[in-house]
Amino acid sequence: MHPALRGLVTGGYHLGSELLEPGEVIAVPAGLGVSLNVNIGVAPAGFPSAYAVGPGHLYRYGAGEAPEDGLSVPPLRVDWVGLRFSPLGAYVLLGGLLGELSGAIVDLGDLFGAAGRVLADHFRGTGTPAAHFALLDDFLLRRAEAGPRPNPEVVMAWHRLTRSAGRVPLGVLATEAGWSRDHFGRTFRRQLGMTPKSAARLIRLGHLLGRAEPGRPRWTELAAEHGFCDQPHLNRDMREFMGVSPATYFSRLRPCGCLVASGPERGASDTSKTTAHQGA
Repeated sequence: MHPALRGLVTGGYHLGSELLEPGEVIAVPAGLGVSLNVNIGVAPAGFPSAYAVGPGHLYRYGAGEAPEDGLSVPPLRVDWVGLRFSPLGAYVLLGGLLGELSGAIVDLGDLFGAAGRVLADHFRGTGTPAAHFALLDDFLLRRAEAGPRPNPEVVMAWHRLTRSAGRVPLGVLATEAGWSRDHFGRTFRRQLGMTPKSAARLIRLGHLLGRAEPGRPRWTELAAEHGFCDQPHLNRDMREFMGVSPATYFSRLRPCGCLVASGPERGASDTSKTTAHQGA
């Protein structure tokens, strides 16, 4: 990844390959930034070849239903390049388009017009990982150069939320910005793609899951330590953002961070059907 994109893109570019059994469904947990995925070849059933996913949006994908006649169907191989815009970087790279991704999966052709369609077409051809990463660099650098910058007040509020693990009261953030609570909420949502409350909830949940141990998760204690009212409160947020209950989280967790929603389940240590590596 080009150095100029660091801070706008979280981590790097991820090249992955996966085999999906008929009837298998994978849940992709909601994230704080915007995900962009470009398939190299076949896309999951019902998905465009290249798409973006908005902040706070849980989505699922799979190979389609297994045939009812009992005939054997080979697994679907899916190859892709994925990346995630950071919450502040998403506004720079998407600007006013960020609102179109609220709770949605959007075809890159619909989101970016001809430029998005051209990007997807290039990935359908042959190419090395380095060539695919170079295409993304070129596409994103052009958008970053012309993109808007978030308000300093929003940047400050975001850093306050992340440093406090989502525990700063929203009224305090509005006061520190020098804005009314309504104006703060509208501006934050326009520039980060979600409400301050949703962002705080996801940040708290992320910190909690980072502390949970597979063999001894201590869900009730962790809920209290991370600002959840009680266990049912944690259960609701887990189902909304992760798609599973705390009790089933680790048994369904895959190495990539996704979760098995239905179909053949694999333990967290089984990587036989999914591989991925990150591009610098």
